[in-house]
Amino acid sequence: MADISSKFLTRDKVTPEKLERGIHHWLSSTETTGSNQLITVRVEVQPGNGHPFHRHPNMEEIIYVLSGQAEQWLEQESKILKRNEAVFIPENVIHATFNASAEEPLEFLAILSPAHDLDGDGMVDVSGQEPWKSLSKI
Repeated sequence: MADISSKFLTRDKVTPEKLERGIHHWLSSTETTGSNQLITVRVEVQPGNGHPFHRHPNMEEIIYVLSGQAEQWLEQESKILKRNEAVFIPENVIHATFNASAEEPLEFLAILSPAHDLDGDGMVDVSGQEPWKSLSKI
């Protein structure tokens, strides 16, 4: 039987990872829990920063705002999402998430399925291409 106690993700087990686009707290991934179906990450984004335009060819995603305000893009349409609001992103849809505040951090939960390597073919950056390059906030 599997060690059930290792599945509790207490504060001491979730190590923050500082990335250019924000601080990521990996709650579930192939590396942290062994899940092949689910990636869950809590992300902290400072003012003036965000996740540039990208797509996930074989993954669906939900972004749920915990605090702050997100300027959420789906293709070429954007909406400000506030605390307790969310967006569903179908696979292969180009999207971006920027901190919409000049003063307070944005914190959101991203849930993606199935689990893929986000540094490999699981995430395709399109922020350098038009029209995304012109729409980018960072």
